[in-house]
Amino acid sequence: MKNITKKFITVGVCFNIIFNFNTVTYADVLDSIIDDIKIEDTEQDSEMIQSNESAEDNNVETASDELKSEKVTNEDLFSDISGHWAEGRIKEASKIGFVTGYQDGTFKPDKTVTRAEFATLLNNAMKNEDTTHVDLKDIKSSDWYYNQIEKAVAVGYFSGYEDNTFRPNNPITRQEVAKVISNAITTGDIDGDGATLLSDYNLIQEWAKNSVNIAYNKSYIMGYPNKTYMPSKALTRAEAVKIIYEILDNENIELGFNITNYNESYYGAVVVGNLNILDSVGSGNVYINNVTVLGDINILAKNVKSVILTDVKVRNVVVDDPNNAVKITCNDNIYIDNVKLSADATVEKIGTNVQIKNTIR
Repeated sequence: MKNITKKFITVGVCFNIIFNFNTVTYADVLDSIIDDIKIEDTEQDSEMIQSNESAEDNNVETASDELKSEKVTNEDLFSDISGHWAEGRIKEASKIGFVTGYQDGTFKPDKTVTRAEFATLLNNAMKNEDTTHVDLKDIKSSDWYYNQIEKAVAVGYFSGYEDNTFRPNNPITRQEVAKVISNAITTGDIDGDGATLLSDYNLIQEWAKNSVNIAYNKSYIMGYPNKTYMPSKALTRAEAVKIIYEILDNENIELGFNITNYNESYYGAVVVGNLNILDSVGSGNVYINNVTVLGDINILAKNVKSVILTDVKVRNVVVDDPNNAVKITCNDNIYIDNVKLSADATVEKIGTNVQIKNTIR
């Protein structure tokens, strides 16, 4: 993975960063993957989702039939994907290793995917190993998906329902997948009308519309050839693989990152783990722009003057030193669960759409 930093010029111009994965131009996803897809009328209302293909714990006795299957390698070729619209992506995903087939040599590309299964797929693809305790009434520690749900909830791309359930075995719908992946990708510098021009846009639930538009504008989940979105349609294994593969191909994903230089801009990345601002930045400024952190931003630098955030999503922002007087400036589109401040640290909200759930001193 290439470094995501570029020098921040004092006149205020930030250079774009060169990525292994393109963060500005995005591939056409569901429009291209469903030319031949059979539209199913599976209906379900949900809030957020994820799917799974292979269990991590070989000792679990109860698992979905998918997890009971042995991995079929790309070299073996799945017997039921020849000519399928997702054949190429399925082979590539199998080669990467975040998806497997069944022991009978099939992939079952048109089989629907559950919330627990999608959680596992996304965890595996993003190499997410963070966990948190979950206290959901329909999840038990003996369930094969328990650890996967802990991981998905820990980084924030999944959550439970208002009735304190997760509904792990419910099929995941297209609008739910949009909600989930919008929490796991960069969302700055996006233009377009989203799915608003599709004929059934009014059927998309309000909680999902912004996420649907983000995923549409980034070409991860598009409309069908008949100009519909079908928000309540259940996702298939082939569709899930296609969407996740495109995320891996287009997002710049870092497994943790350390900011070491002052007056630099850190731009356009998904950080799986923590983003640490180290003492070597001295008393300068740090600029973080269009970054999603599936973990925490830890301000470890004792004398850093300010941290300027634009288009940033993060679980926690933590000021480590109790005597640090850093100013955290929030420009547009900031989503933070918790800001943990020192006595003299401050938060400045100057942009629009700044959401900070809790401020702790």
